[in-house]
Amino acid sequence: MKKLFFTLIELLVVISVIAILAGLILPAVKNSADQSKKTKCMNNLKQIGILVNGYVSAYNGRLPTAVRIGADENDPLSIPNILSPDSKKIFECPADTKEKYDAKTYAKRYGTSYEWDIWFNDRKIEEIRIQISGQKYLTPLLGDAEDFHGKLGKNYLYSDGRVTRKLEDPNN
Repeated sequence: MKKLFFTLIELLVVISVIAILAGLILPAVKNSADQSKKTKCMNNLKQIGILVNGYVSAYNGRLPTAVRIGADENDPLSIPNILSPDSKKIFECPADTKEKYDAKTYAKRYGTSYEWDIWFNDRKIEEIRIQISGQKYLTPLLGDAEDFHGKLGKNYLYSDGRVTRKLEDPNN
């Protein structure tokens, strides 16, 4: 006569194999979710770059004059309100989820997850390279305001519309 039931040992072996497989798969799934948020953030910055270049075209090649971050989401001098996109959702990084600013996320508190470099205010877009010891460096216009992506690093938008995952100057 055949047995129809598992023994306790067989059941424990199957459960432990499943637990080991789950332990191997879950970190990979979390890492892919973090990478997805970082890529969406890069896409947001790319769209903001298009808005900035549209602004520059309309204002004789000059960049907007904005505060580094807004006092709140309605600050008229914050970069989202100056560029006036159809939806301000592009100014919110998907990884900006920690509510540590008056019980709000960074974007909900300041109106954007990204920080504008005020050194570029009202400058001609072609004049934004800085020179240090005879070397000219391209610096980002906008970047993640905080380390939202953890060990994956911050995202940066350059004046040529390029978005990178780290600070760099390929033109140097």
